[in-house]
Order: sequence, then C-alpha cells, then structure tokens
Amino acid sequence: MNSVSNFVHSLLDLLVSLGNIVVAALVTVEVWLRAQLTQLGLPPPIQTAILVAVAVLLIIGALRLFGGLIRVAVVLVLILIAIHIALPVLQH
Repeated sequence: MNSVSNFVHSLLDLLVSLGNIVVAALVTVEVWLRAQLTQLGLPPPIQTAILVAVAVLLIIGALRLFGGLIRVAVVLVLILIAIHIALPVLQH
C-alpha cells in the first residue's frame, strides 16, 4: 500500500510540475503579447479584450485537444489566466 501511495504522490508532483511549466509559458506569452500591443499604441482596455479573446481561443483549443482530467486542469488554468488578465481593468 505504501508503494501505491508513493506512486500517486509522485504522479501528482509530476502533474503539478507540468502545470507550473505550462502556466509559466502562458504568462510569458501574455506578457510578450501585452508588450507588443502596447507598442502598437492600443489602450489597456482594448489590450485586455484582445488577451481575453486569445485566452478563450486557447480554452477552446484545449477542449478540442485534451481529454479527461488533463483537459479540466488546462481549462481551469486558462480560466485563471483570463481572470488574471481581466483584473487590472476591473479594478479601475
């Protein structure tokens, strides 16, 4: 029983590590995209709308590409990123 518990713990650690890598990559893309939109002279509310649209497209893509529990985890992460993007505008 102890070996099964260790395996489950190791698997969960691996999933968390993979999730952290995916989130770090998505945040990097979001920061880069926001910088590009700023250079184009777009105001922050329009930037946020574009980034939310991109997040929605990523969510739809994740729903089509992934199945089961991994799909749910990816969708939740993308929803959290969309909320992270929208929060600066909502505070004004």
